[in-house]
Amino acid sequence: MQRHEDPPAPLYCVALWLVMEYCDGGDLNHFLLSRLPDNQNNHAVVRQLCSAVAFLHSLGITHRDLKPDNVLVCVTSKGPVVKVADFGLSKMSPGVSEGELTRQHFSSTCGSDFYMAPEVWGGLTYTAQADIFSLGAMFWAVLERITFVEEGTTQEQLGAYVWKGRSGRLVPLGEALWENAELQLSIPIKFRRAPPLPPPPGPATCTLLLDMLAADPDARPTATQLEARVSCALEEDSH
Repeated sequence: MQRHEDPPAPLYCVALWLVMEYCDGGDLNHFLLSRLPDNQNNHAVVRQLCSAVAFLHSLGITHRDLKPDNVLVCVTSKGPVVKVADFGLSKMSPGVSEGELTRQHFSSTCGSDFYMAPEVWGGLTYTAQADIFSLGAMFWAVLERITFVEEGTTQEQLGAYVWKGRSGRLVPLGEALWENAELQLSIPIKFRRAPPLPPPPGPATCTLLLDMLAADPDARPTATQLEARVSCALEEDSH
């Protein structure tokens, strides 16, 4: 009796395609540093990032790795439109309002050196207020065009820092404040580098930056408070 074998099963090719928006301005480092200083662009970036983080926190999402590399820019006729990206380290706390989010504690040390809050540097538990510190470091760098070149790279990046020792080692703000919570930051920076540079931020904006970069997380404004205060500070300093 002839045996009939079952026909081979058909082969299927399964592919997953991710279609994402193209951000023609690149990341925030590229967008701002490839252009001459422009206060209008700087202020637009600051305002939009405040709105974006306030929206995230209202949904119970803590980003945990805010930095210029993780902000993408679309160039439009009305100015830059910024997009917060890379949520690989983010944490979501379902059903948590922003007030509760500032009490929701995380323990994993994560983020990028020049934007990490002091409590993260110190290995303590931390809250969504660590995002506010990261924004403060970014905003200071954007508004005063402060840049650094990380060891082992040649790419200039936006980021605020302090000098340490005679060697002039660049120390991230969070690390410096963890080592000395009483450290007085000089905002705006005391020395001015070679032009072109934007004008220094005004008194109201400087006060806000110092609040965002407070060593004590509870002394920093929440994301919702920050959104309102940024608008007021920029408007006050423009007069």
